[in-house]
Amino acid sequence: MTPLNATIISTAWNCDDPRAMAAFYHQLTGWPVMAEEDTHAIVGTGDQMLVFAHQDGFQAPNWPADTLDFHLDFRVEDTEKTVAQLVQAGATKPDFQPGEGQWTVLLDPSGQPLCLSSAQAH
Repeated sequence: MTPLNATIISTAWNCDDPRAMAAFYHQLTGWPVMAEEDTHAIVGTGDQMLVFAHQDGFQAPNWPADTLDFHLDFRVEDTEKTVAQLVQAGATKPDFQPGEGQWTVLLDPSGQPLCLSSAQAH
């Protein structure tokens, strides 16, 4: 079978507050907020987008106890500076930090884990 060579253009997930998620991921990526409603919000470039959909009764995974359906990894220039800025923007830093310093795990405003990796680590 010949590969189709499809390109991922967006990642979408549920949350309790799409506006807060858009503001947070705008802060992290620098991507503009493309849509912002009570029901959904989008940040992106048009070629790449993060889509946040409101879900009544949303419950984030209890990380690290729960198995994750997905998480995002981001490469950043300065992990410590980025962590400090994202905590001010609504992230929390859990005590459990796997990876022996290769990355830092944060929970975004909805409680979803994400990982930050320093550009120097690669």
